[in-house]
This record gives sequence, structure tokens and C-alpha cells, in this order.
Amino acid sequence: MRETMSDGAPAKQTFQAVKGTKDVLPDIAPYYQYVEEKARELFALYGYQEIRTPILEATELFARSVGQASDIVVSKQMYTFTDPGNRSNTMRPEGTAGVVRALVESGAFKETNQQKVFYMGPMFRYERPQKGRLRQFTQIGMECFGIPHPAADAETIILSTELLKAVGFRDISVKLNNIGDQECRRTYNEALREAIAGSSKWCPQCRERAAINPMRVFDCKVLECKEMTASLPSVIDFLNPTSQRHHRTVCEILDAAGVPIELDTELVRGLDYYSQTVFEVVHNGLGAQNAMLGGGRYDYLVEELGGPPTPGVGMSIGLERLIMAMQASEIIPPPAPPPEYYLLALDDDSIITVSRLAVLARRHGNRVAFDCQPRTARAGLKAADRSGATAAIIIGTSELERNVAQWKNLENGEQMELTLEEIERNLSE
Repeated sequence: MRETMSDGAPAKQTFQAVKGTKDVLPDIAPYYQYVEEKARELFALYGYQEIRTPILEATELFARSVGQASDIVVSKQMYTFTDPGNRSNTMRPEGTAGVVRALVESGAFKETNQQKVFYMGPMFRYERPQKGRLRQFTQIGMECFGIPHPAADAETIILSTELLKAVGFRDISVKLNNIGDQECRRTYNEALREAIAGSSKWCPQCRERAAINPMRVFDCKVLECKEMTASLPSVIDFLNPTSQRHHRTVCEILDAAGVPIELDTELVRGLDYYSQTVFEVVHNGLGAQNAMLGGGRYDYLVEELGGPPTPGVGMSIGLERLIMAMQASEIIPPPAPPPEYYLLALDDDSIITVSRLAVLARRHGNRVAFDCQPRTARAGLKAADRSGATAAIIIGTSELERNVAQWKNLENGEQMELTLEEIERNLSE
């Protein structure tokens, strides 16, 4: 709404970030850059290539992939709109479905079903904003397709723990569960529905989930429901021999790699497409809300989205929550290196020459601070000290007339006069 001042003149209109979104200002951006850099380095070691998919996708893609019983659908968390062409579009709430759609559409699975890709970018969910949970959030994820062997699950988990270690975390462990294949899931779901039907105390959402995918009740945040889940049948007791072997092999590989694991039979993850292995990596110093990242296997998703039968396993990590954990653990990204030179123009006459020297230095890979305006010697040298530069190059009209510059060592205070030719040679090294 437009405001007016007391004298009737229109006031300047101000704007705020949309609720549930957050600006990443220069003091926080290094955290994002640091994690992204570590992730890229690690993904390269494991043979992953980057993929970039649109933020907008057809709504049906997510309705089919994440599942009608997921919180994203049940709680109406998707940002969905109808465009002028009468098409229903959704801003992606997660990354995996778009990656699968892209690989199916491009024909990548026809060349080879073994694809290893990673992505980074914003996701959108209409959730109640709270600490560490935003409506626009940044996610890093990786997907490994075409390998049904449990070694792929174990490698995904190992990569996840190595990423957190590379960022600087130490006291981490893995919560692990196996939710079975389609065969044992059918039997288990029937047992769950029967157990849930035996009590009228479940919340309305849990009763709705029970009809679609009863395993979703383990995600319920209502205290009474959370207490009742402890008495529900355990999925581990319903695993068939194939799933049991899969789970056992994952555990054995992780044990051999020295990755500490904790079996959590109530861990199901928040999306309906998971099968077999599901996991979360937790930091043991963060209290109850200690999950840092998560993922699992999804052997039926590619086929569900129109591709050939293709097994898959992956993980994703929310950067905002991770950065909160970094700050709580006092993990600070390394600071950016300071400029090597501070270039100071004392008047308008020297601006062109100083600008040319700044371009020369940067073209040769030297970090330079230059304010793009004339400053007094006193103000300029104060700024030079604050910048962390090791040397200041000072030019005014007097220096231009003699074709020289003042070179001041900011570490010991020594100052000398050099010709512009000597300055140019130094800046070209």
C-alpha cells in the first residue's frame, strides 16, 4: 500500500523479501560457495556430472513422483499455478523428479542406463517458515541410476558422509533403514492399515495417509501420533529374503568403510518413491533436529515417469539447514584472499591512468582494489589499510607530470617513487 507523509507528499515505497524467503548477503554467501565448492570437488572424484533442470515443471510430474500421501501433496506445499496457456505448472519442490524427466526426455537412458549426475539450485515448498526451513531453499543433490547392487547405496552414503567431513563436521553418523521392495511393502502396508484402524486417536492427516501410503504416519509431527508409532509393526520384520540380503550388504560395506550406523526402523523419508534403503546423516551435537542430509533408493521412479525400468539411488542436502549447523559448530569458510595492491587516484586527472593500471594488473591475475573515484591521500591510505593489501600505488597530477607513481609498502610503511614503466612491469608479473 502506498503511504503518504504528514505534509501530503507521497512517501517512498519500501519492499521486503516475500515471507519464507531470505536474502543471501555477502557475509553469508561464502558459506554457500564453500559448501558448493567442496561438493563439486567430491562429485568429480566419484564420477558425477552436473545437470541443470528448469525450476518450472508440469504439475503432474510431482503429483506422480512424490506421492499423494507425502507432506508436499497432503499439506498443499506445492507452488502451483495455471499459465496463460491453461497449463498447470509447479515450481519444483524437490530435485529428483526433474532430473529423471530430463534424462528420459533427452534419451540418455537409451544410450546407457548408468547415469551419475548432481544438481544445485533453489526449491520451493509452501511450509510454515521456521528456523532452518524456508519456502525457497537451496538444495544440492546427486543421483546414481542403473545400478541395482547395494554397493551403490553404500557408496551414496559414504559420499554423503565424506561431503560433511570435507565441510568440517566430525561427530556424524548414519541413521539407516530398509523399507523393502514392492512385494514386502504390500504386506507391510496391510499390517500398518490394520494397526492404525485399531485406534481412533490418529490425527485426520494420518487417517488420510493410512488409506494411500500408511508408512507416511511415521512422518507425522503430532505428539500423540508420534507416540503411537512406537507400537506399530516394524518394516524390518516384513522384509523378504532379497531385501534382507540388500540391507545386510549395505551394512557390511559401511562397516568396512568405517562409517558408524544406527538402525532406525521408523525412518521412511518424506517422499513416496523410495524403496529398499533409506538413510539420514546426522550430527550428534545438534540435539533433536540433527538430520543434515538424507536419501535412499528408488528403483521404480524412472519407469513411473515414462522411462525404462531403471534402478536409482541418491541423496539431497538443504544448504540453509547445513549452514545453520556450520555456524552452531563454529565452522567458518576460509576468508577470501585480500587484494595485493590498492590503487589510489588523488584527483580526476589521474583516474584514467590508475584505471588503466587496474585493468593491466587484473589481466595478469593480480588482485587489485580500486575505488573508481579520486580520494585524498589520508582517506585513501586508511581504505588501503582496511583492504588488507600489501602495497598501495598512489598517483596524482604531480606524479603524472613526472611520469612516476608512489609505491608504499603497507606492511612496513616504506615508500618509494617508481616510474610508471616500473609500476607496469610489477603489475604484469
